[in-house]
Amino acid sequence: NVLGFDMGGTSTDISLVHRGEPLMTTEADVGGYPVKLPVLDVNTIGAGGGSIAWLDAGGGLRVGPRSAGADPGPVAYDRGGTEPTVTDANLALGRLNPDRFLGGEMTIDREASLAAIKEKIADPLGLDPTSAAAGILRIANADMERALKVSSAERGYDPRDFTLIAFGGGGPVHAAALAKEIGFNSVLV
Repeated sequence: NVLGFDMGGTSTDISLVHRGEPLMTTEADVGGYPVKLPVLDVNTIGAGGGSIAWLDAGGGLRVGPRSAGADPGPVAYDRGGTEPTVTDANLALGRLNPDRFLGGEMTIDREASLAAIKEKIADPLGLDPTSAAAGILRIANADMERALKVSSAERGYDPRDFTLIAFGGGGPVHAAALAKEIGFNSVLV
């Protein structure tokens, strides 16, 4: 019994395998078109490492569904991104090692992440950048937590009976906190 948790740059995909059998559905859509063939039941939400943090008209902090994607990507990538993302928040809080990103093949800029979070989120809310970054992650995790519950508990499956398998660029960074909140007993990275 496993729940796949694939967090990439623009989205998170969740799929359940019960007693060695993946869940299937005939109620899917691809690119907005209904598909009436048996397919793997994958719950996709607009929450990934590139999901942009922003303030709504009322000054509320939001995360996604807009994404910086891989190009230009998060501010930390130094490829022209100007909006703080989930990856920027993880970097600002020390959850990513800037010297070992992509096995050390890519340099990322923590100071640029902090500056973007300060300008776009922290200053308007009267927060310090670290608190703002923590808020960004709380919101992103809440969205992913809801999706994990929809894919498990709301379908009658007890998360305690499943292992959360975390993969993708951001899955392992968020998996432990999500497992604790939802009640998974184990995480496999």
